[in-house]
Amino acid sequence: MTKTELLNEIRKYRCADLSDAMDALGLVDKGTMDESMRPIRSGIEFKGFAHTVKLVPKRDKVVTCESVEQWRDELQKGCENIYQFVDTVTTENAKDMVICIDMAGVRGGVWGSEIALTMMERGIEGTIVDGGCRDSYEANMEMAPVFCTKRTFTHAYGRVEWGAVNVPIVCAGVTVCPGDIICADDDGVLVIPLEVAESVIKYARNQLEEDIKVRTQHYKNLGMPEDETLLRLKG
Repeated sequence: MTKTELLNEIRKYRCADLSDAMDALGLVDKGTMDESMRPIRSGIEFKGFAHTVKLVPKRDKVVTCESVEQWRDELQKGCENIYQFVDTVTTENAKDMVICIDMAGVRGGVWGSEIALTMMERGIEGTIVDGGCRDSYEANMEMAPVFCTKRTFTHAYGRVEWGAVNVPIVCAGVTVCPGDIICADDDGVLVIPLEVAESVIKYARNQLEEDIKVRTQHYKNLGMPEDETLLRLKG
């Protein structure tokens, strides 16, 4: 399969099916992010290829500002440093991309309502942050596809600074390499290395087929109408 074919096939499955498939391959708990990595609201699901970003704790002292103008200048300089990764995401390369940010769990809101809109306009699949997301109300109103380990009102300014892009990172306890397949739904986030993806699909299909078969019968027994969860393998 091509990478696009692999991803389109993997999109059919729940993280539960894919995790069971990893277990079948002897990869128990490999790629399973810590339970602190959660969606900012229920119902977010996406899958894509990892675009990795490394931010590190700020090393210099924070400036004590004496005027609004000085604060504006300091904030701009801080953001220009932190958000260098923004220019690595374009409308040409954003398709099927999941931005994965390692900031070592620092409680700084590197993701929020404005950057979410910017990246949604460029066409990314979603964002995974081992750190903070803020502007939660607005981000949810915008239907921003974001998972994070911290919900906060604090800014990334004064807390982290630029590290690197497209390097191996550690995100919520899991090593993520550029190009790994990131799978996210209400249950959490799973990382699938590209080299095992085809094998994962084989076992995941078996898991989902069995689940749909059994649950369809339960729906009939209970007089429940079929819903989209029983149609994941169609189309």
